[in-house]
Amino acid sequence: MKNKKIKFIIILFSIFLLFFILKIKNINEHPLVQNTEETKPQTTTLFFVGDMMLTRGVKTSVDKNFGGDYSKLFENLKELKEADILFANLEGDVSDKGNNVGSKYSFRMDPKILPVIKEAGFDIVSFANNHIGDWNMSAFKDSLSRLAETGILKTGAGINKEDAENPIIIEKNGIKFGFLGFSDVGPNWMEAKLDISGILLASDPNLPNIIQNAKLKCDVLIVSFHWGEEYKLIHNKRQEKLAYEAIDNGADMIIGHHPHVMQDIEIYKEKTIVYSLGNFIFDQYFSKDTMQGMLFSATFDGKNLVKTDKKIIILNKQYQPEGIFLVEEVKEVEKITKTGCPVPKKDYDDMRLLNIGQIIGLPDPTYIPDELNILNKESSTKEYLCLIKEAKDFFESMIKDAKTDGISIKASSSFRSYEIQKIIFEEAVKKNEDALISVAKPGYSEHQLGTTVDLTGASINYSSSTDNFGQTPENDWLEENAYLYGFIQSYPEGKENITGYKYEPWHYRYVGIENAKLIKESDLTITEFLK
Repeated sequence: MKNKKIKFIIILFSIFLLFFILKIKNINEHPLVQNTEETKPQTTTLFFVGDMMLTRGVKTSVDKNFGGDYSKLFENLKELKEADILFANLEGDVSDKGNNVGSKYSFRMDPKILPVIKEAGFDIVSFANNHIGDWNMSAFKDSLSRLAETGILKTGAGINKEDAENPIIIEKNGIKFGFLGFSDVGPNWMEAKLDISGILLASDPNLPNIIQNAKLKCDVLIVSFHWGEEYKLIHNKRQEKLAYEAIDNGADMIIGHHPHVMQDIEIYKEKTIVYSLGNFIFDQYFSKDTMQGMLFSATFDGKNLVKTDKKIIILNKQYQPEGIFLVEEVKEVEKITKTGCPVPKKDYDDMRLLNIGQIIGLPDPTYIPDELNILNKESSTKEYLCLIKEAKDFFESMIKDAKTDGISIKASSSFRSYEIQKIIFEEAVKKNEDALISVAKPGYSEHQLGTTVDLTGASINYSSSTDNFGQTPENDWLEENAYLYGFIQSYPEGKENITGYKYEPWHYRYVGIENAKLIKESDLTITEFLK
């Protein structure tokens, strides 16, 4: 009897234990318990890259080097897929329709790029930029349709004004991220209207209301602007005004593009402003700054921004990104690059636009500009010829394009120190009574600025400083094209009474592209312009 009781107790205990185990299992499998981790706020990371233009030189490179396979451009950028949302500015139409409106710089990309950039990880692109009307309205509308078919979202553009103003919402981890895009550099004729397709313009007087209304529809609002001055490394007052106005009306982050170089980042009212991301993929080979761009990342915990980071994407000669690099890695590479040019031993003010001449000289005759770089194949001598980096990059671009047109130009002289200019001047005085109007005094020479070159060409066997240069095809090409690269002839014929120097067809000074265009259009000398 006693054994039966013991067996009964053991069986009862076993049943109770089994019931208890099953109960615990059911509790663990209950949906409320299972989703506890999922209901916690999760981080969301957004990546932003700049101007993406996959035609012109990029297309030529892809056809030549990658057999027409655009996916090769992205093979070193696997990290892009780590983003929850990936954004870029798509610089131009993606279509096989339309007609060229006539601009020298008209962009229309092959539609086969769209599945490639989708596969690369891109979720959304800004479609409000100055090249969006290059192939007319039919190409623009076709591009909108193709983007939608591929599953790539766009902002800043629409089939009408309401569509363009409506923010694009991407929901991640329960947070609604909204995107709005505006262009501040036109084309104004492409402005979206009530029943007309187009883009949003930053000049729209209703911009504050557009942003306020967009903010009501999302948790985090990112406003993209195509704005600023090309090739300027620092933002301007117009960009600042627009950024502040957008944030004052509800924007949580500002992302900028168009200058083709990276610009500064600012915090305003605890909101981030990235003034320019620079180029992502572009064929602007003429400078280091245009052959690299920023990858800006922003990590949100819920709807709160908790971390930002900046990395660098560097393009190779095939316009293919070589990878994503830490800023420190890029700086170290630049630091160990040797130039062989003079290096300033103290800090000087920037003198590149000093109105130097017969009367005005350098405040400090020992002036040596910063960042002098060697001209390599572009030199007609065996000596080092140096220019400041910006002037060097545009000079090399000019020489390359001239060669494409069958014109061979080289530099015979560039930067000169005070000591070298003194020797040249004293030798000229010994030989020539007109030395004062043919050679600048030491401390008064444009050559000391590091922005000036004396040029020669194949048609005169690369001889230096000769009046015969004025009758050469090289001279004709320069007179027509040099200003496009920021170079202006300093001492033109018939302006001797203004410049104080005799005509020198071979003498060109870099003043920057915008200044050069103004000088060319106004028919002024550099001396008159800089006054």
